[in-house]
Amino acid sequence: MVWRLSRLNQVGLTGLMAVLLTVALWMLPSMVDRAVVEPATDAAKLLSLWGAGWVLRGSMQRAPAPVQLFFVGYALPMAVWLGVYFASTDLRLCNAYSLQSQVDTGRGLVALAALIGTAWLWSWLRPVSADPTLSPGLPRPSHDYKVK
Repeated sequence: MVWRLSRLNQVGLTGLMAVLLTVALWMLPSMVDRAVVEPATDAAKLLSLWGAGWVLRGSMQRAPAPVQLFFVGYALPMAVWLGVYFASTDLRLCNAYSLQSQVDTGRGLVALAALIGTAWLWSWLRPVSADPTLSPGLPRPSHDYKVK
């Protein structure tokens, strides 16, 4: 079973797409409200976000730089836009939280996106170790990236 799942995520595309969809779902204000009110939805949120983090780690290790750049370049601007919108709108988007909480969340989302982007960029720009056969960036599995 694990072999079949890893075969579906050879270069990280499937996993990264699943992570983006999961995070986008829980960014919807209606889902935030529902998670605050319904304990079962909150548990589903926590489990799905934990699972998304687990999938993200494996997918980023498998994904070559262009695939990572595509997904990081898509997810971070989405998070920044949402953070700016949360911080600048006069409307309460989530009924469960105050307007000040929404503004603070928006600012935090922008800061988190900047931190994640900086960390990802640093992981690709850090110097290569003494072994010239190693490529810069995140650790890579030993297989090649050709889809068979």
